[in-house]
Amino acid sequence: MTFKIEKNVPTRKFYKEFTDALDKLDVGDSIGGLTKKEMYSFRGNFYTRNFADRKFTFRKESNNNYRLWRIE
Repeated sequence: MTFKIEKNVPTRKFYKEFTDALDKLDVGDSIGGLTKKEMYSFRGNFYTRNFADRKFTFRKESNNNYRLWRIE
């Protein structure tokens, strides 16, 4: 059996799109349109070792959606 060796293929740092987007947020950037269920399920990512040096906050918007900001 032969295998094809490929070089310089980038790997993904995160498996979920949300954590990938969270990693790309700069201070002052935000992600909106999240439901309460989504927001609270994603909240655990804020405390992982990958995001320990960053701070996030979230608030409910007027139309029952939530918005997440990177503050530090």
